[in-house]
Amino acid sequence: MQMLRTLLNFFLIGGLLFGAKVIVEGRRIEGPEITVRVPMDATEAEVANTVREAILLNEARRYGWDRRDPIVFTHLVRNMRFIEPNSTADDLALYERALEMNMQAHDPVVRSRLLYRAGESLAYVPEDRMPTREQLEAHLQAHRDRFEREGRVRFQHVFLSRSKRGDTLPADAGSMREQLSMLGDEAPQGLGDPLPGLRLEQSATPSQIKDDYGLELAKAIEEAVPGEWQGPATSVYGLHFVRVIDKDPAYLPELEVIVAEVRADRLREIRDALRIERMDALRGAYTVQVERTP
Repeated sequence: MQMLRTLLNFFLIGGLLFGAKVIVEGRRIEGPEITVRVPMDATEAEVANTVREAILLNEARRYGWDRRDPIVFTHLVRNMRFIEPNSTADDLALYERALEMNMQAHDPVVRSRLLYRAGESLAYVPEDRMPTREQLEAHLQAHRDRFEREGRVRFQHVFLSRSKRGDTLPADAGSMREQLSMLGDEAPQGLGDPLPGLRLEQSATPSQIKDDYGLELAKAIEEAVPGEWQGPATSVYGLHFVRVIDKDPAYLPELEVIVAEVRADRLREIRDALRIERMDALRGAYTVQVERTP
């Protein structure tokens, strides 16, 4: 009876219609009978997917989405205007003519739309399955890796341009290394070449550094000993010298800061579970005859 109550609640709230008649015999729920045709050499996985789609399409049609969905309407009207380019009929008349031709039963775009709507309806989350604050906090702690924020690195940066220096780049890099080694704690004011977005001192996450300058420089900064000049590291722009000033470690934000993100992640899991639960219930209720065709 619990499965029946779950199904009925689901259908009554506007999800998939299970059918015109639901019969309970003990714990058994009876649903429609359908025949599914598959190729003779279809695998078990292919058969299961074909059955799943056939059930969802059958439910969508029983609910009338193939006749009431606005995207289906627009697509069928477009089809009819292609078929009858000189027609002066309005959209509604063309749509009704498309239904008379049973076009919605064979059009691949309509099929995809109905499967999408059915899949989304399977994932409807009722109020009693919405996560509470306590559940969101538990989800955050259980999946820290999903929500952890990268630390930041504050570093000084000296750049030598490959396009500007050309063949002198290796020699210039050697000279720059010596100059930097004699700076001590002084800032490298006036050294190096300009580069869009480059600042003498900047703060960034490892991902930002990788995106902006490439893996080699990101790795050099990650492995750098704070206070010591590292390099040169190569990028597509040229050569880079860096000195890490300090590093802030990765951290997990408080739930209040990222509650929308955590809720969305937990709801994704709940929807995935509901899709499986409800599809299993539908599959168990349907009587499916599988015919293999040459």
